[in-house]
Amino acid sequence: MPTEKGRTFVTQSISFHPDLLGQAKQRAERLGLPFSTYVQKCIEKDLAARDPIVFDERTSPELLVAEDPAPGEKPRRRPASSPR
Repeated sequence: MPTEKGRTFVTQSISFHPDLLGQAKQRAERLGLPFSTYVQKCIEKDLAARDPIVFDERTSPELLVAEDPAPGEKPRRRPASSPR
């Protein structure tokens, strides 16, 4: 759907843990941004930086999220032969 500026946007549905969604909406509000703009800016910043995204395997059934490595810690890679 074209906008007044001639740009086209598409709607994408994604799922959030309720706590994460609430915190993100509060952050967007504090920044004076609509939630969708906040999410777009977060993605734009991530794609521009291209920093490593590290996933840690958990032994408990909690939700998994992308986490930055701890300060001074290098991202770990799974050996190619490891099961996924």
